[in-house]
Parts: sequence; C-alpha cells; structure tokens
Amino acid sequence: MNTNAEQVSCLILAGGEGKRFGGVDKGLVTFENTPFIEHTLAVLEPQVDEIIISANRNIDIYKKYGYRVIPDISDGYRGPLAGIAAGLPQCTNDRILVVPCDMPFLPGNLVERLSNTGKDISIAESGSKLQLVFLMDKKLQASIQHSLEHDQLRLMQWVKSHHPAIIHFADDRAFRNFNSRDDLDE
Repeated sequence: MNTNAEQVSCLILAGGEGKRFGGVDKGLVTFENTPFIEHTLAVLEPQVDEIIISANRNIDIYKKYGYRVIPDISDGYRGPLAGIAAGLPQCTNDRILVVPCDMPFLPGNLVERLSNTGKDISIAESGSKLQLVFLMDKKLQASIQHSLEHDQLRLMQWVKSHHPAIIHFADDRAFRNFNSRDDLDE
C-alpha cells in the first residue's frame, strides 16, 4: 500500500499490439520465468492505492490478477492515449501513475520521486530520454479526449504539450523495456 501522503491510482498499459514482438501480448510474455505483468505488479502494488490494467485482449487472464481490466472504448488500435482515456474514468484517485507492462525493473520509489512537483504531469527521464512512465492529474482527461478526437495519437507529444516536470533517474536499467524477443536475451 502506498505510504505517500496523496492517494495514487495506477494504470498499467497492456493493450498494445506487440507488433515488434510478433503480435503477442507483451504483458503475458515470460521474462525470468514470470510474465511481465507480474513483475510490474510486484513493484507497483506497494506504491499505489489502486491498480487498473488497460488491455484489449486476454482480458480474462489479466482479471485473474485481481484488478479491474479496462479495454479501449474505440474500435481498432489507437495507441496508449486510447488506453489512458478508457482507464482514467475508472480511477478513483485524482493522481494516476501511468506505466507500460514491459518494464520489470521499475524503481521502488517511483511514486515518491514523481510526486509533489506542483505540475499536472511529472515524467521519468533516464539516459537523457523521457520514459513512458508518468504521474498525471485526472483533470487532464478532457485533454486526452480532445487529442483522440483530432487523431493526435502520439503520447509523448501530448505529455510534452503539458510542460511536465521532468524527474531524472540515474539508473537506466530501471526503465528498460522489451520491444522484441531479442531483448529478452540481452
């Protein structure tokens, strides 16, 4: 359970097409004998008050982890913004941590580091690169919906448009994600 003063929901993005992974559901791919989603849950469960999984397939498998699973509202794959748009209304807290399902080494102090910046979005940076890991205010839901309605689907473009607080993490491995089967062997 989150020991931070503010309550935080977490939205895990597991709804991708997995194109570079041969079309498989990355959240269920095994890494070190454990599905990615289980690695992610293990790190995040102590840091947040609520977890919601955004997934568009294998919904019954994801539900077995005991959390709500929310598919995208729109037909067809529209990317992570669509997953966030579908999940935000289901979050009970005003602050939402958004993370992908394929980063098994996320830091144990992620929420603590991203909190209390005074900004609507605080995003992790590692290796001079912004990561798809951020804490956002739920009031930005209308902005996400506006972007989707205008086919502006690039998540990082949307994040940057809100002038986020950028929080540097020294450990590059913490945000290592897996985009192909070859990455599993590294």
